[in-house]
Amino acid sequence: MNETKRMPMDTILMIVLGTVYVAGVNEALGALLMLPVGSYILLDALSYSSILGISLERLFGLKLALAMLTIFLVVVLPTISWMMTRQATSPWQHIIDGGLQTEEAIKYLLQGKNPYAEDYLETPLVNWSHPIEGVDENPALYHNVYLPFSFLFSIPFYLFVKNVTGWYDQRLVYLFLFVCTLWPLMKHAEEPTRKLSLLIVFGLNFLAIPHIVMGGNDSFVWFWLIVSTYLLRKDKITLSALSLGLACASKQTAWLFVPFFLTYLWGKAPSRRKWAYLSRAYPLLVVPSLVILPFLLWDAAAFIDDTYLYLSGQAASSFPIQGFGFGGLLVALGLLQDRTIYFPFILPQAAFSLPLLFFLLRRQLSDNTVKRCWLGYGLLFLTFTFFSRFFHDSYLGIVVNALALGYLSEDVYVEA
Repeated sequence: MNETKRMPMDTILMIVLGTVYVAGVNEALGALLMLPVGSYILLDALSYSSILGISLERLFGLKLALAMLTIFLVVVLPTISWMMTRQATSPWQHIIDGGLQTEEAIKYLLQGKNPYAEDYLETPLVNWSHPIEGVDENPALYHNVYLPFSFLFSIPFYLFVKNVTGWYDQRLVYLFLFVCTLWPLMKHAEEPTRKLSLLIVFGLNFLAIPHIVMGGNDSFVWFWLIVSTYLLRKDKITLSALSLGLACASKQTAWLFVPFFLTYLWGKAPSRRKWAYLSRAYPLLVVPSLVILPFLLWDAAAFIDDTYLYLSGQAASSFPIQGFGFGGLLVALGLLQDRTIYFPFILPQAAFSLPLLFFLLRRQLSDNTVKRCWLGYGLLFLTFTFFSRFFHDSYLGIVVNALALGYLSEDVYVEA
């Protein structure tokens, strides 16, 4: 009895995610996207129906090329287009405030000024549109929420590009790291269908990609996180900890990965050498300390105000309550009348996140894999951010990427 061949997961993902973009962009780009998306689906149909005789290796190569072309049209081309449009108009247009503020933070540092102590009232950020109901002025004018490595890493790029071209856009760094992420991402799997599925989910994630195209820094953090687990799969613990440390020195969202990383090491360590084994991950502590400590010494009050009090609602001008999470629900129900007031979101965060974290770490110790690290991170991130002061749609993109790595990656250790 002949078994019916099933459509591979990567093709299903290309049909779903690829057609979302075809239908959601302008006619010209939609027509261009139809070529690689349609070719991908047709190629798979012909090969799996035995109409097209082709080796599996050759099929993988063709599908990989088509997937990369689709990602180029969805991510790379629009990002470059928006950068060019911005250069032709005004520096505060066609970019989100986070990317714009990082550019100004770089300029402040090069002038010897503290990006956390300065305000941004004399920068292009003051002209950036801030369409949040009930909030008249963008609080980012008084706070820089991002951790130091996000702009320290970008300084050489800024100096080089600015001197060569006369202009700079922070998305150059983010786009470069996004492209660099694709190779270690696919290395998380061995089976071709899983490799392609990871690539398609990450490159066509419609909850995350628009944020990247407009200057969000999630791709910056994702590069260091994915490189970290790529190295972890190869048992290069110190280098893995170094990469995770750089992620933690870039954005607070990376901190939630740390307990799963440490639990993984604890579970892998020989029973009599647990602490010695963990000590190989010393860069996880040392690197963020070296990056953050100078700014704490420079002006601790300003640093804490920007990176913690501002986010928790305890600053003079705090980040407004918004988004699709618990905070947005309280506002929608009329339980909170003012988006700028303080509310102890740490209480529901702790009430739901700590028991979940305990459960996830227990599960990880019984099935200690890198896959479990990503699954745990995705679930904890979703819970923690849902009950936070704000919940952006791009956060769902982070959850999708993390869960995809949890479900599609394979814990097979290979040589570099």
